[in-house]
Amino acid sequence: MFVELDEFTAADREALRDLNVREQARTESVLQEAPEGTYTVGYEKREMFTFHEPSLGTIRFDVRSIKDSILAGRIPAVVYRVNAVPREFYEHVKANNGVEPERLPKINGRDLDRLGIMVNWGENQTLIDGNHRMVRRCDLGMPSFRFLLVPVGFCAPHMCRPGDEERLFHRDRPGVELLHSELREEP
Repeated sequence: MFVELDEFTAADREALRDLNVREQARTESVLQEAPEGTYTVGYEKREMFTFHEPSLGTIRFDVRSIKDSILAGRIPAVVYRVNAVPREFYEHVKANNGVEPERLPKINGRDLDRLGIMVNWGENQTLIDGNHRMVRRCDLGMPSFRFLLVPVGFCAPHMCRPGDEERLFHRDRPGVELLHSELREEP
């Protein structure tokens, strides 16, 4: 896939900010009446992406917090453009990256132009945000796609194993060092 360096524009930054409000973690409560009293259960909804690769296992990315870190300057904003998404990549993303066909028709207007986020593992990359947008663009005959390329090391504070998501929601982020050290390449 041929890519070229592109610019992180004010419009790109504004699109991340605009969605920041819509995608913020939401705490919701569920009330249940019982003979013993009322139970309140709270849970937090977050934008997550689950990735599985046999040699690494399953990893979950807190996509919203990655976007927040990009906006705050903690993750470098390096943008690339692919002028023609290869058919093989399109098919791979459509089959393996959680694309829900029923959501595709709802993506239009400004959403089509928003950047994706791709994690760089060194030799390989994984699109963790923008899968639906990329597929929709290709389906509409818009073959180009822009994305932020983020080195996996910058994602470590925003990653966990399945079942450990709660640690992503706390400031001290216990255990992140272990996950990060598991992902470092051996000399």
